[in-house]
Amino acid sequence: MSCIEICGKSADKLQSKGFGVRRGNCLCLHHEEALYIAEKGIADLDFEEVFLKASKSGDFDVRFLVYRDLRSRGYVIKVKRDHFQARKSYSMKFYPINGSSRISHETLRARDLPHIMAVVDEEGDITYYLVDSADPAGEVRERVTIGEYKVAGSRVFLLKNFEHLGTFGKNEGVFAHLSNNEARYIIKDIPVEIDSDTYRVYQDLRDRGLIVKSGFKYGTHFRVYVKSLEEHSKYLVQVMKNAVHLEELSRGVRVAHGVRKELLLAGFDGDRVVYLSVSWIRP
Repeated sequence: MSCIEICGKSADKLQSKGFGVRRGNCLCLHHEEALYIAEKGIADLDFEEVFLKASKSGDFDVRFLVYRDLRSRGYVIKVKRDHFQARKSYSMKFYPINGSSRISHETLRARDLPHIMAVVDEEGDITYYLVDSADPAGEVRERVTIGEYKVAGSRVFLLKNFEHLGTFGKNEGVFAHLSNNEARYIIKDIPVEIDSDTYRVYQDLRDRGLIVKSGFKYGTHFRVYVKSLEEHSKYLVQVMKNAVHLEELSRGVRVAHGVRKELLLAGFDGDRVVYLSVSWIRP
């Protein structure tokens, strides 16, 4: 690896503080470590000289700012190829990432879970997001049948015999209506237009015993209840078909945090629907 070597007693001192990788009588410092040490005056290193070496790497700015912030929070850090293994009262993998980047569901779940995304915005401020696996489950099992229906746009209207819809649809008194996802779930061959990926997630959530409603007012695909519509919804679910901008992900986390719900990102691993929980944390 490319590194800056410190030898002798200075190497011993730095190693005792959790810096570097030992190489005989010397200590090999990653650029993030060396730049932090130079800034804080922990050892006799020239900040500008180290900076010029470190800046040859395209992502050094993001990595250094995250490393510096974690060190200031009391973490002891081991520098890895694409993340930091940081230890304080617990050990966790922190992945530095530029706030203007995009990220996919596949990338998030390919990393060891749980892990933390350390997102650096254009002003250099850092926001931390905990990413973990999720296994949502509910307690509602319903068998609903419908009779005569009329398909109209993105919903299905019921004009008769709609008194027993349970948690499906909306009863308007004189008539009731179902979303196309709801109608497809009740009648598998009903001729309605649906987005296949979004419906796969809807179907999976319903099969798990959860109540699934529109999440439009929160900027997500679904809001999800565990037991009853009389309680507050527990989850907001966003279907991730492709890589998304981190700004979009940030908005989703902020909204979920503000309304005391858990944001779940739904993705696909072959035939399976896979859920990840993403939440804002202060490390």
